[in-house]
Amino acid sequence: MAKYQQVVDWVQSRLSSRELHPGAKLESENEISEMFQISRQTVRHALKVLHQEGIIVTRQGSGTYIRNPEDDSNVWGVSRTINIISTYVDSYIFPRIIQSMGQTLGAAEYGINLMFTQNQLEAERKILRRILAENSREAIIAEPVMSGLPNPNAELYRRLQDRGIPILFFHSFYPELTIPHIIVNDSMAGQIAAEYLLSQGHRNIAAIFKVDDGQGMERYKGYLKALMQADIPVNSSRVIWIDTETQRNLSEIAPWIVKRMEGCTACVCYNDDVAHSLTAILQENHLRIPEDISLVSIDNSELASLNSVSLTSVSHPMEKLGRKVAENMLRLLSNPGFDANYEFTPELTVRESVCVRGAEA
Repeated sequence: MAKYQQVVDWVQSRLSSRELHPGAKLESENEISEMFQISRQTVRHALKVLHQEGIIVTRQGSGTYIRNPEDDSNVWGVSRTINIISTYVDSYIFPRIIQSMGQTLGAAEYGINLMFTQNQLEAERKILRRILAENSREAIIAEPVMSGLPNPNAELYRRLQDRGIPILFFHSFYPELTIPHIIVNDSMAGQIAAEYLLSQGHRNIAAIFKVDDGQGMERYKGYLKALMQADIPVNSSRVIWIDTETQRNLSEIAPWIVKRMEGCTACVCYNDDVAHSLTAILQENHLRIPEDISLVSIDNSELASLNSVSLTSVSHPMEKLGRKVAENMLRLLSNPGFDANYEFTPELTVRESVCVRGAEA
């Protein structure tokens, strides 16, 4: 980790734990330099990053302070409560994302309203209609529903924009809307997963992706890119497409999945949840992981390490993403011209689900 990043993370951690609060004065450059045993130039770089992220402000002749949103002019005229619309809350990666969001917003003395869609278009539609009907003046942080498909609710988001409601998407976005988003580079995630399997000697690589989420399409693009750069023929019969409903009951199509994977030695999985279900299907069909089928998944959730064979998985920066969403919303509230878009670069965590494969025909 870069030395300046240690200072950035230290300040952000103190904000999350509420050790620091809006308006609090930060230690001087000299004090921080001595604490971390780094140069003042490195400290200045860290402070510059924190300033660019809207976390601190510098008052000439006084020092550096944690930015207080109440000191900013609220040109939007919205309340100090933010609506968070998420697909899920009670499992997988979502609790950590939402908790991080809530902590950061709470530190800035903003309240939150949590609403959940279960990744269903009609649920999203009801929520947006209610917000419109109530003439709500709350900003919105939303996770898109089935972003890989045309969305009939796009017009409702446009109406909210027309009313001057700031909106920020996370995890994915609707390409037909000009609304900023904070995401993981999903195309890169798919590419990293496939490239790791290629580096371990695998050539016949299957894949399972979601067709109704934008993340699935992007991860598929990365998978394709890795195969094409390695001059591996793309065999569409090895790509298994599922939707939200199918993912919940993957065992119901187990024979079809096993049939599609015949002749393959590895598989890129849409996420850890899919890889976990696939593990059970393969083991029930007497296929060993990783000896018969190696798996790489995406998200690096707790499920990856708890799987019966711990999963090699591409990371999802859960807490960092939640914090970044909240920070960028706060900056957007104080500056409507702020570019709130942000994209995280994923990394691979290697565990036990991939073996080295000899030359394949």
